Amino acid sequence: MERNFNPCVVEILGAYWGDEGKGRAAFFESQDAHLVLRTTGGDNAGHTVYFKGEKIPLHLIPSGIIWPQTTAVICNGVVINPVILYEEIQMLSKYVDITPEKLLISGSANMILPYHIDLDGIQERKRGNQKIGTTNRGIGPCYSFKSDRFSLRMHDVFRDEKDLIELIKLNLKNREEEFRKAGLTYSVEEIYEYCMEAKRNLGKFIGNPDLVLWPAIRDGKKVVIEGAQADRLDLEVGDSPYCTSSYCNPSGTLSGAGIGPKFANKIIATVKAYCSRVGNGPFPTIQNNDAGDTIRRLGHEYGTTTGRPRDCGYLDLVPINPLRGYTDLCLNHLDTIGLIGKEIGCIYICTAYIYQGEKITYYPDDISVTKEIPTPLYEKTFNGGWEIPEGCKSFEDLPKKAQEFVEFIEEFTQTPVSIIGIGPRNEDTIIR
Repeated sequence: MERNFNPCVVEILGAYWGDEGKGRAAFFESQDAHLVLRTTGGDNAGHTVYFKGEKIPLHLIPSGIIWPQTTAVICNGVVINPVILYEEIQMLSKYVDITPEKLLISGSANMILPYHIDLDGIQERKRGNQKIGTTNRGIGPCYSFKSDRFSLRMHDVFRDEKDLIELIKLNLKNREEEFRKAGLTYSVEEIYEYCMEAKRNLGKFIGNPDLVLWPAIRDGKKVVIEGAQADRLDLEVGDSPYCTSSYCNPSGTLSGAGIGPKFANKIIATVKAYCSRVGNGPFPTIQNNDAGDTIRRLGHEYGTTTGRPRDCGYLDLVPINPLRGYTDLCLNHLDTIGLIGKEIGCIYICTAYIYQGEKITYYPDDISVTKEIPTPLYEKTFNGGWEIPEGCKSFEDLPKKAQEFVEFIEEFTQTPVSIIGIGPRNEDTIIR
């Protein structure tokens, strides 16, 4: 049977530990999109976009909602704090008319409840000096309830009162002993009212994403998926236990929307011209010195969601795993790395490690067992730095040394750098 459709699904993901600037790529790719999706994670993630000269931090709603022709969909793989989501809708309403035609929330998405947030803090404290560094927003416990099949989903707010109360009782009973030991108490009435508030505030947006996803894909309309977190934070292939609780690799990001892999025809990995990380876990090129301070200062490296200062270090190309099937790279902070080079004298790029006495060119999966962080090998250096000229609009307008920096990344990863960020504003972007 002949196929009569040409799907156009674009994924945008982080290649490292998050905070690579996915919002920029998502914002640009969504200019001609029909649907923009968020498919994993919770309000522990964040995209920052600039619109009409204003900085807009987003945590749950895809940034592409800003464009007039798009419908934003929060899919089944996301865990939703209804209070945070409602606040975000209110904030966005001064830029966009948020109607049910503009925003769709999957009824199958799990709801973060007050006890998930409390459990997050309890579990983190239990780890002692092996803390993960979570955002304490209830993300992990909510996913845990989901995998245990003790959870409340968004469409549960439409149950009749008796059914919903029974479901709440079942959820509270699931962790009754843990709550008791921690001195926590929750009433059924309290959780029921929390659900009713979610219904009042969000009920009109809740529905079934399949009803808009399939027609869009079938008809060849552009669908952009804005990934949360990043590859090294993935629950399956990331730096466990120093990872998130969802599957934020390219396959998992598709799964969070129920979209099959054959429909994805573009997978953009976002990277910065240096590396950064928030939270605990391995970071081979970290610079706990003046160089790291310089990167943090010039790159304004503080978390969108938490405000925490990020650890910073030199660009590491080893974690960009070819197995993920990236078709394009979005390289951000090309301007920043140029200024860093001018200030500290040299720009370093890691292309291999020394691990357990041997040179390797892959990211080891047993670091948590060996307790040995790979020693980076900086086999490529750029002396000095550069400044991006005012009015730079094309790759050819870039300083020669900046062009060579980009070309080296392309050659090493065998992946084209199709989007280049040369400043904080949306217009500070080169599309190749």
